[in-house]
Amino acid sequence: MKIAPKNIESFVKKPPPAMAALLLYGPDEGLIRERMNLLTGNIVSDIRDPFNVVELSAKQLSENPARLMDEALSISMLGGRRVVRVQGAGDDMTTVVKGVLAALRPADNLVLLGAGELSPRSSLRLLFENAENGAAIPCYIEDERDIGRVIGDSLKTAGYTIPSEAIAYMAGNVVGDRAVARSEVEKLITYMSAGQKSISLDDVVACVGNSAALSLDDLARHVASGQFAAAERILDHVLSEGIPAVSILRNLQNYFLRLHISKARLQQGESMEGALKKLRPPLFFKVKSAFESQLSTWSLNQMEQALALLSGVEAKCKQTANDPHTLCSRAVLSLSQTGAKAAGVRRRA
Repeated sequence: MKIAPKNIESFVKKPPPAMAALLLYGPDEGLIRERMNLLTGNIVSDIRDPFNVVELSAKQLSENPARLMDEALSISMLGGRRVVRVQGAGDDMTTVVKGVLAALRPADNLVLLGAGELSPRSSLRLLFENAENGAAIPCYIEDERDIGRVIGDSLKTAGYTIPSEAIAYMAGNVVGDRAVARSEVEKLITYMSAGQKSISLDDVVACVGNSAALSLDDLARHVASGQFAAAERILDHVLSEGIPAVSILRNLQNYFLRLHISKARLQQGESMEGALKKLRPPLFFKVKSAFESQLSTWSLNQMEQALALLSGVEAKCKQTANDPHTLCSRAVLSLSQTGAKAAGVRRRA
């Protein structure tokens, strides 16, 4: 079964009783974990219960493929349904999983498979999309609007109020996946003084300022300034921290989009101060000086070329045959070279 994007959240909260196995795939590992935990919680009272929740790896199943069928059909000692969770699923499991889907009935255990990016031609993905008792659930890295909704809902549930501009700033500076967003919300709640339930933009800037978002702000700033050596060091660091290449590319796209919007406003006769004040979320003070300089050195056409390059590289990163880290590094090098040339032209002028 295919799930329409608008129906995914409601489906995960209450999947149809006929669903015996579900495939969660995509680049957002945090979202996959969150949805797997939510689906697991629909079946068992404690998702950490070792008797009713079985965790299997791709390696374990490659060594013993029959174990998936054994665990899927085994009866809980405590009664009720169990959940069998598999991490690192891929097309090499298609045949085994097909047999499990055929054997499972609605009252049997629930099987959850977590996978990375799968192309539309993936045999495992196609198996679940065409199954009557299974479904494929895409988990893609969310945009700022979706992340903002997660942040706002989480803080509201915890009893906090926060203005829309503070949510926008936080969403624009939280990078990675939904798990990172949840972590930043927890950090913000810890940061707030006891009894203080009203969160301001200043609170968010002070708290989020220590996150990986600043590293990516620094990366974008160095790239646009043509400082490849510094940009490469930051890139290596954020990749080692587990930040997905697609998130890095989107952060760069967001930076160059803000440059492009500001440049267009300047060319329409607005002042530098007026153009920058209109940016949402507000421009972080740490990058303001470099941002203003880049507005002078980069042409509108160069910014458009940068956005096209980043969009194309992001698309290539989603193709399983490509190495996202290598593609991301090449994009950073190319844009840094353009930034260096733009700055050199400005100095010679």
